Amino acid sequence: MSRRTVLSAVGGNGAVFEAAAARRIPQCMAAPQRSFSSTAQRNATQITHFKPASSPELDALLSTIRHQIIMPAYLTETQRKRLYSSRWEKRLAQDPIVMEVDGEVFRFRHLEPFKGGMVNTRKSIGQAVSQFSTDADWENLRPLLEGVHNAGRRLSDTFLVKLVRIVGEKGHADDLIECARGARRTGFRLDRPEKVNELLHYVQLKAVDAAWARPQTEQALRRAELVIELLQSDAHAPAEDAIVEGSLPLHRDPQVLMAPLHLAAALVVKGGVTDAKVVEKVDKLADTVVRLWPADTPLRKLYPIKEFLDEVQMGYLLQPSKFVAITTPLLHGLDLAAQAVSSPELAAQLRSRHQVLESDIQKALREVQSSNKASHRGKAVYNKFFGGA
Repeated sequence: MSRRTVLSAVGGNGAVFEAAAARRIPQCMAAPQRSFSSTAQRNATQITHFKPASSPELDALLSTIRHQIIMPAYLTETQRKRLYSSRWEKRLAQDPIVMEVDGEVFRFRHLEPFKGGMVNTRKSIGQAVSQFSTDADWENLRPLLEGVHNAGRRLSDTFLVKLVRIVGEKGHADDLIECARGARRTGFRLDRPEKVNELLHYVQLKAVDAAWARPQTEQALRRAELVIELLQSDAHAPAEDAIVEGSLPLHRDPQVLMAPLHLAAALVVKGGVTDAKVVEKVDKLADTVVRLWPADTPLRKLYPIKEFLDEVQMGYLLQPSKFVAITTPLLHGLDLAAQAVSSPELAAQLRSRHQVLESDIQKALREVQSSNKASHRGKAVYNKFFGGA
């Protein structure tokens, strides 16, 4: 994706321009005033701003990301080339590129992208989000993703899965779902299975961590349903070359559907909800899951082999600890759903899937136990739901 070369203006003296009024930029800087005036204008409210963070270190990091990664996108292509060119290093040290946006002045001197002269986009985002702790910090998540996306920096699916885990472990999966709602601006798309199922994993954990309290479980259910709604929108449609022949669309994947099934069933079994609409929702979701998941079929057999060649597609299910972590909430959900549905026949169908999945999870747990290198995440999640030392 190419970087945009558009500027922004708000009102008369809020125009974006290059060259400070108190000094003159040399003519060799390619007539900056002319360069800026020839580009399109955009509203300055779209320029990334961060709220004051919880620590000076986090403030400094966000400021660096803004200055080195986000704001250069608003320079012209010629100016950006000079910004990153070693030939212009001395010239810019004496005479930096100056840009003013609605009263805020930015001065750009040479940035060296390949020799440690500027922060790494993915690493700096991970470091920043790992430091988020207050509500004000978390309000910076969306502008951070929007700014990086607008700057044309592509974040790989592998990195975004890592970001989901960082955010989810901090209990803020809801904030990422909000970013997904604005996918066209944030670039956070729910288009790959691992990304979606990790996000739904943390949505379910919020309910269990709240001891299945009704308000938190209802909220988690709404969030899971919103994710499935988003999966059906064009903004989250996977690229054509990422679609494997014979695979189910994500909003019809049993793994995905078992998240809202789990939470709806928990409202009935754990929360004592008897509302007919909730029971009907459990029945409908359970019926869909058993129709999409043939009896006596291991979960991993539901997907074409080709999908397991890609880590963020289904390859993650081949890792024992990750398999246990992602599927344990689903196992718990099948158990609750079998107790919640109104049909004995449907309950029996759910128990048969539960039995198959439980066998696979126990096998994976043994593999985790016998491996010194395996992550302990899967075992920790299993114990969270089913107890154990």
